[in-house]
Amino acid sequence: MKKHLGKEQGITLIALVITIIILLILAGISISALTNQGLFKNAKAAQNATEKAEAEQGQRLNEYEDEINKYLSNNDKKEEKLVDKVNDGTIKIGDYVKYKPDTASTTEILQELNTYSGSNANTTSTLTQESLNWRVLDVKDGQVRLISEVPTTSTITLSGYNGYNNAVKLIDDTCNVLYSNSKLASKVQNLKIEDIQEKMVETDYSNITADYGKKFTPANKYYSSILTKQKDEKVNGITGKEWSLSEQTELLNQTSELQANSLEVKYTYWNKAMSIDDFKDNIYYELFINNGSNYSTYWMSSRCVDANSYNAAFDVHIVNSGYVNAGGLYFSYDNEYPIVCAFRPIITLNYNVQIDTENSKDGSTAEQAYVIK
Repeated sequence: MKKHLGKEQGITLIALVITIIILLILAGISISALTNQGLFKNAKAAQNATEKAEAEQGQRLNEYEDEINKYLSNNDKKEEKLVDKVNDGTIKIGDYVKYKPDTASTTEILQELNTYSGSNANTTSTLTQESLNWRVLDVKDGQVRLISEVPTTSTITLSGYNGYNNAVKLIDDTCNVLYSNSKLASKVQNLKIEDIQEKMVETDYSNITADYGKKFTPANKYYSSILTKQKDEKVNGITGKEWSLSEQTELLNQTSELQANSLEVKYTYWNKAMSIDDFKDNIYYELFINNGSNYSTYWMSSRCVDANSYNAAFDVHIVNSGYVNAGGLYFSYDNEYPIVCAFRPIITLNYNVQIDTENSKDGSTAEQAYVIK
């Protein structure tokens, strides 16, 4: 009985060993097959790719988080728009703002002036880019406008029929060339008569000059060619419809005197010694008229006509010795005069110009000016 059991146990052990050997052989074959087919390798590669993707995603999320934190940090510095601070009264009309134009050459604008101004007196000695101080003039169409603290020391000479024809564009072009900033300014031009009139109490200029707005047919009928484009002027029965007195989009080259068969002009000249009471706000008397102290005479880029039954004078508005006035460049009896004046650049800043809060002061003087960016 014992022998029989021992024999069965031996067989069982041998069977177990054989079974294990067979299983190992089969496992080896399976592993070999899997290895040969690259399944383990592919699984490992997939795992590595997943881990790499997870690492890259984590890194990218960290980068996004850093950028968000930078943005939030910058917002904490509280960037402030200049226009908002003017509108809410924090920055006042007349406050100083530090503005620097791009470097400019006068070569091309001098060529333009000497071709179309009626004078060859405009030279590099009379026209340069100056280091001007700037003050807040107003907010127009959602944009802050700056005016030069004083008129330029540079001058523009205009004369005769072409001086009248091209005054508006020549003066505006000069301001634009010399005082533009490609990053900060959307428009640069000269002060216009409307800029002063908008700040005045009086709106009916016939109360200042009785003939304002009247029509005249002068006996002498020489004229500047722009009258055929200037609104409300009638030359040989045809009324101009293109440009107002402060507009001009192209230069005109009149080469000789023109005499009309019929001429009807509208009186648009007015002349007044200005006082502080003429303005809605005292600051404009200071900005335009220097509180009655004489500025150098300066151009406004606006035409006007002074007329009677005998003669018409074709003028350009000026400010001189405390007066809003005008200078006659050409006359309908075929006479002309040269006039030399400084000018007053006006800067229209981009609506999104910011205040540099860290470097700005209170705007009360040029030295305490607001800094913009």
